[in-house]
Amino acid sequence: MGIPYYFYTLTKSYKSILINSINNIPIDFLFLDFNGIIHPVSSKYQNDELIFEALWNKVLEYIKLYNPKKLHICTDGIAPLAKVIQQRKRRYLSTLRKKLDNENNNWDSNAITPGTNFMKKLNNYMTDKVRYHSNTNTIIYYSGSNEVGEGEHKILNIIKNSDYDNNIVVNGLDADLIILSLMSHKNNIYLMRETTDKNNNIVYNYLNINNLRKAIISELISKWNLEKLEEYDNIFSDKSNNLIDNYCVMCSLLGNDFIPHLLTLNLKNNGLELILNYTKNSINTNDFLVIEDKINHKCLTDIFSQLANTEDTDLYKLTEIYLNKNEDRSKTNSDYYAIKNKDPIAKEIYSNFKNWKLIYYKYMFNTNILVNSSIIFNACENYIKGIYWTFNYYKFGIIDNEWYYPYEYPPTLKDITNHSIGNSVPEIKQNGGFISSDIQLLIVLPKSSANLMNQKLIKYTESIDNGLYHIFPEKYKIITYLKTHLWECSPILPRINIEYIKNLI
Repeated sequence: MGIPYYFYTLTKSYKSILINSINNIPIDFLFLDFNGIIHPVSSKYQNDELIFEALWNKVLEYIKLYNPKKLHICTDGIAPLAKVIQQRKRRYLSTLRKKLDNENNNWDSNAITPGTNFMKKLNNYMTDKVRYHSNTNTIIYYSGSNEVGEGEHKILNIIKNSDYDNNIVVNGLDADLIILSLMSHKNNIYLMRETTDKNNNIVYNYLNINNLRKAIISELISKWNLEKLEEYDNIFSDKSNNLIDNYCVMCSLLGNDFIPHLLTLNLKNNGLELILNYTKNSINTNDFLVIEDKINHKCLTDIFSQLANTEDTDLYKLTEIYLNKNEDRSKTNSDYYAIKNKDPIAKEIYSNFKNWKLIYYKYMFNTNILVNSSIIFNACENYIKGIYWTFNYYKFGIIDNEWYYPYEYPPTLKDITNHSIGNSVPEIKQNGGFISSDIQLLIVLPKSSANLMNQKLIKYTESIDNGLYHIFPEKYKIITYLKTHLWECSPILPRINIEYIKNLI
């Protein structure tokens, strides 16, 4: 889940969750979120075979380090469309970043996408290596990019079906894995983070998910003035699990890979503390945010309402801070891209703040809401649906794989609140079908990476007569409002009509 600065915030808030060693713990399962290994390794080489060899050596290094009974190597396969749209934006931003920073690496990292020749060769290489691996102490399983699903979700699906008392190490420390590990409600999970010290020696740290659960449960009991029931002493009791699910939904409001975070809310401006307090207020009258594995719509609406009460003053302050930010000239061109290229909407909103909502929708949603307010309904409906969709995806894994949020920024909090009050809970369909790898390649790869597609697909990037030329823009606008770094920004790309693409190819 894309929550910027989440790991930093956790380790600052909860000192006990990060440990330096698990040497005395026998490891039953070792999981490698393989894409997190492929990217750094591939950046060091210009040749596929050298990359494959280095990746296998890395696998052997982990086997030697942990001596696990079972090793699962999970590579990203085809993702739900909501994630594919995010991948599209990231790859276009990555293309711009390379230009800004004058990167001369001839190897295109966009090759790390399901369906490319590179990934097909990697799947064959890893399958052969696993088949003929001679270490009988460790059983190795490989799930390649030809198997659908994101790597971290493949991992957690296996963990959910494992025995309760297995000791589990997972390579990777992004927010997705932390939230998924919490919501798995499984014992003894350690998320491994590999870094280097000042002498360039490899250092391993581990986020102890059990300790994180204890810390979160303790904090929620204290801050929400909950009765200290004996059941909370067991961090995997039903009541404890429900508190953890409440926490994870609150975190999803601060950011995830499927919808943009709420306009005035993020971790850097004390967002989690605000959400905790507003949820506490709502619990007193509306019960918990999650009840029996379902989001409590009344509680969620009340949280929106409390956030909306200060939206005007919060946005004014954030816009002022954004306008007054100065770039750090020691950084690369892309690091402070949003500060070097401040969005014109910021000055317009700041100087005419009483009309900020009209300006915001005109600029971000390309509409005059005084003439056509249907865009507000559609944006709010999809945004609220995105919150439910994300919870279902992380909790159960069964969702509509072809849904996605079609805008770059969220609706205003006031509009989300009004929509939530006046409308029923959005229906979340259960459509298990994934798009094909060909369609995913057409959606995510910019024209500059067209050579990574097969010849059958390349033709769509070359001529307007083939019907998809418009989805491969070579020039596109970047929205930087309230952002700092390029990776936080939003490229404005042509809207994807998945049914049209399906029918065309």
